[in-house]
Amino acid sequence: MAYGAQTSWSISAPSRRPLARERRCTFFTRCAGSPFGEVSGKSSASPFGKPSSRPFGGAGGGSPFGTGASSVDPFAAAPAGTDRKEKGGAWGENSRKTRHGKLVEKADYRAWNDVEVFDVPSELRRPSAEAVVEHVKFFGLEELFPSTGLQEKFNADAAFRTAIRRAIRDDLFVPDPKASDKVNAAISSLSSSLMVNWKSSRTGYASLTKVFADNTVQNLTGENFIQTLGKLCGPVSHGSLIDITSTGRKQERHSWHQDSGLDRFTVMVGFPPESNWTGVGVFSHSCKLSHPLRQDGDEGEVIQWEDYEAGELPVSAIGRPEYSPGREVMVYCDATHLHSAPDETNRESAWRFM
Repeated sequence: MAYGAQTSWSISAPSRRPLARERRCTFFTRCAGSPFGEVSGKSSASPFGKPSSRPFGGAGGGSPFGTGASSVDPFAAAPAGTDRKEKGGAWGENSRKTRHGKLVEKADYRAWNDVEVFDVPSELRRPSAEAVVEHVKFFGLEELFPSTGLQEKFNADAAFRTAIRRAIRDDLFVPDPKASDKVNAAISSLSSSLMVNWKSSRTGYASLTKVFADNTVQNLTGENFIQTLGKLCGPVSHGSLIDITSTGRKQERHSWHQDSGLDRFTVMVGFPPESNWTGVGVFSHSCKLSHPLRQDGDEGEVIQWEDYEAGELPVSAIGRPEYSPGREVMVYCDATHLHSAPDETNRESAWRFM
């Protein structure tokens, strides 16, 4: 579940219509402020105007702009009170139990390029929203940082990848003056999912710059690295970066949601479980939507798919993005996708810029 998410709230006239048959759509609009360049056709302007003060949805959790950062699991499984099984739903035949007793979806997933766009039922669409024009886009580190040698080093050296994760803690974590040294150390440890502000650094990103210089990455500073990735969020961004940790490989059920439902871009950087690795389970799983979803809560609150009581997403619409050298960075608009932690996780961690 996304950081700071409410697990339930009042829903106005929830829909009980069964899922419409998924199909590919003809696209006409796009997420506002796209970093992908211009396309022909109409532009979908943001209906919210000014940036939301609650892009993570609801209350709770610490701000990356305060005196400290938060140690969180932003993609943890939903609490028992929101479990579909307890609410009367059923996992059906496409499920199994892990050795820990958790229910996990078992399905014949499609390859990423064959995943269908989910046709959002008309009553679940954002009012007056037009069809979506584009979905997930991938970038390579060589494309973003040409002639630096970063992409080759990143994929070949596990110690280098871990050093990058450690460096952002030195450069971006602001200790909480009200907490003990032991607590601050636990919050900022590599085993904790840490949220920080990527837009400024009290050290000038010095630790990251040193990691690059010590590892023969040429002409790249820590500031250029972080700011280039952050700017893929587009002209309006919250400024948060979460290092989502993953200790080993784990299995859990999907929990489909949007972090805010706003026309904002999310940027993910994958840290694979081993060097020279290609496969799924690094990035969040994604469902491409034909239209933005309606918001039944307050502006900017987390949208949980199960709260619409519209049934399970079809397997044909569940995308499992593949990490590979040259596809280290994934960018998507929150309003035009549902996403979830992978049902099978294979990663050291994943960064999420918003």
